[in-house]
Amino acid sequence: MNAERWHQIENVLQEALDLPPNDRALYLKSACDGDEELFTETVSLIAAHDEAGDFIEMPAISQDAHVLAADLPDINIGKEMGAYRIVERVGSGGMGEVYLAHDSRLSRAVALKILPTYLILDESRLRRFQREARAVSALNHPNILTIHEVGEADGIHFIATEFIDGRTIRELISNDELSFAEILDVCLQVGAGLVAAHSAGIIHRDIKPENIMRRTDGLVKVLDFGIAKPLDQQDDGLEGNHRLTNTETGVVIGTVGYMSPEQARGLPVDERTDVWSLGVVLYEMVAKREPFARSTRMDTLVSILEHEPKPLSEFVVESDGPLRRLQTILDQSLSKEIDRRYQTVAEMLNELRSLEQDLAMSGRLDDKPSSLLTEGATTSGATAMPSRRGSLLAIAAVLVLVLTLFGIFLFKRPSNSTLSTTKTLKPYQAMNDAERLSFIAEQEQRISAMMGDRPVKLNDDALAAIKVHIDRYLARKERPGSEDLQVVYNRALPQVAVIARSFATRKVPAMIGIYLPMIESAYHPCSESQFGARGLFQFLPETAKQYGVRADEMCDVDKMAPAAADYIADRMAELGEDSQSMTLVLLSYNRGSTWVRNSLIQLRTEENFERNFWTLFTHRHKLDETFRNENAAYVPQFFAAAIIGENPTAFGLENPPLSSLAR
Repeated sequence: MNAERWHQIENVLQEALDLPPNDRALYLKSACDGDEELFTETVSLIAAHDEAGDFIEMPAISQDAHVLAADLPDINIGKEMGAYRIVERVGSGGMGEVYLAHDSRLSRAVALKILPTYLILDESRLRRFQREARAVSALNHPNILTIHEVGEADGIHFIATEFIDGRTIRELISNDELSFAEILDVCLQVGAGLVAAHSAGIIHRDIKPENIMRRTDGLVKVLDFGIAKPLDQQDDGLEGNHRLTNTETGVVIGTVGYMSPEQARGLPVDERTDVWSLGVVLYEMVAKREPFARSTRMDTLVSILEHEPKPLSEFVVESDGPLRRLQTILDQSLSKEIDRRYQTVAEMLNELRSLEQDLAMSGRLDDKPSSLLTEGATTSGATAMPSRRGSLLAIAAVLVLVLTLFGIFLFKRPSNSTLSTTKTLKPYQAMNDAERLSFIAEQEQRISAMMGDRPVKLNDDALAAIKVHIDRYLARKERPGSEDLQVVYNRALPQVAVIARSFATRKVPAMIGIYLPMIESAYHPCSESQFGARGLFQFLPETAKQYGVRADEMCDVDKMAPAAADYIADRMAELGEDSQSMTLVLLSYNRGSTWVRNSLIQLRTEENFERNFWTLFTHRHKLDETFRNENAAYVPQFFAAAIIGENPTAFGLENPPLSSLAR
C-alpha cells in the first residue's frame, strides 16, 4: 500500500472517529462510495481504535459494517496463502478476519486469522505480536487452542490454528444447556489451560464465554490469546510472588464486563486477572447473567470498580450447603482487593474440585442452575419452607446412612463371610502354568471391559508378560526387606473411595485410579522417588503444580487423587477412551503421550497393527532401548496388580476386591 493510499484511508478514518458511533456507518457508506478496500481497511482501523483506546470489545461500527458489507463479495474466498486455501469466512474482530481454510500439506481443516492492516503497518508492534503468538504456540496443552503457524504469504500476515468443531460457552449459556457438572467441568478444563499458560509465563487477559469453546466430545478449549501477554521476566517486575506485565500507560486491555479492577484502571496485571475473569464466567454460567453488566460500558466499569455483584441467594430458590460454598468461591474469585483473591488459578481449581464432590454427595451435580433460579427471589427476612425435593433428599440421606452402617457391619464380619459373594477360585499357587495363563487371559478381559469398550484378546507373549509380574508380586514374601502383599493391599483400602469419586467425576475408569498407585507407590501416600516424584501417584512437583497441587500438598490423597484424574483425563483426550486406548493412556503416564503417538506412527504399516499398547509390546524390538528395558513392563505390571486386587481369594488375600469398595 503506497503512501497516498494510506493518507486517503487516514483521512476517512479521522473523519469517522470524529462522529458519534451511530453515525459512522452512513458516513463510511458515502465516503467509500463502493471502494471495498477503503471500506474494509477503515472499518478494521476503527475497530482497533475502539479496542485499544477503550476496551477490546465488538464496537457498534463493526455491527454496522457487517450490514454494509453484506452485499460485497469476500475477495479472500478461494485464495491460497501458502499451504492454506480459504474456504469460507467464519468471523471477524479487531484482531482480524477469521476463515475456515484447508491445509493441503496435512489435509486438515484449520482456522486462519488474517491480521489487520493497522498491525502490519507498525513493524515494532507486528514483531511483538508475532513473538507473543509464538510464545503461546509453545504451550501445547489440550485445553488451549493449538497454533499451527504464524506466517506470511504475498504480504499478508496470518495465524493458522486448529479448527474447533463445537460451540462457545456463550451459546451454551444462551440455550440453558449447562448442568452444575458441566459448569464445573468447563471451569476445571479452562483452569487447567490457564495454569499451563501461567506456568509458561503467559496470561490471557480476555477470558469470556466467547473465548471458550466446548468440542462435541466434551473437550474444552481456551481460544484467542490475541491480547495475551508474557509476564515480565525481569526481577524488578516482581511483586510478591507475582510477575507483572505492563501495557502502554492508560490503555485498558480486555473486555468490559470480564476485566478485573486492575485491568479497568489500566494498571499492571498478573495471573490474578485471569482468576477474576474465570470467576465472572463461572458466575454467569450459574446465574445466567453477568455480575457487573450495566446499561453502558462506563456504568459497567464503575460497577467493576465500586459495586459487588448480587449474591446467588437473591435469585436462587434453595441456597443449601454446596450453593453457599459456590458463593464463597465466587466471593474470593471476584475480590476487588487483589491480595484477597485466589492468588493462582490452581488454588481456585482446588476449591472447585471440592465443590464438585459436595454437589455429587448432595445429588445436585446433574441439576441445571436454571432449575433453582427465580426472578426477584430474595431470602431477606424470610425463612423458606422445606421443598418437596429437600424432603426427598433428607429421606434419601437417611437411607444412605442406614445402608452405610449395614455395609460397615458386613465388612467387619469375619473375612470368610465378607468374601462369600466372590466367585470361588482355585488358588493361583495350585494352578499349573497352562491354568494360570488361562486364568490371566480371562481376568485381563474382565478388567479391560471395566476400563472401556473393545477389549482386545491378548496373545501368549502378552499373557506371559503379565504372569511374570504376578509371580514377582507373590514372591515378595521371600525377598528380604519386601512388604507382604496383604500389607500393601490393606494400605489401599481407606484410599479407594476417595480415588474412585475423583476419577468418576472426570469420567475416568475407576480401575485406573485404583491400581495405578500400586505400581507407582505401593499405596504409600507420601512415597518419594530418587527423581523427586512424590505422593500416591508419583507426580513431579512441576506436574503437581500444573494440576493445582502445591508441593506441601503432594502427600494429601484428597488433593492428589483429583489431580491424577485430571492428568489421566487429559491423556484420554489425546489418545482415546476405549479399553485399547486406555492401555496407551497408561503407557503415556509412564513415557509421555508424544512418544506414544510417534511410536504408533512408526509402526503403522506393520501387519496386524492395532492402536493399543500391545502392538508396541509385540514390536518392542523396533523401538528404543528405554521402552524395551523399562516402559514395556509398565502396562503388564498394571494388569498384574489389578488381577490380584480383583481376585483376592485366588491369591490368599483377606481384603475384598478393591473395585467393590468404589461402589
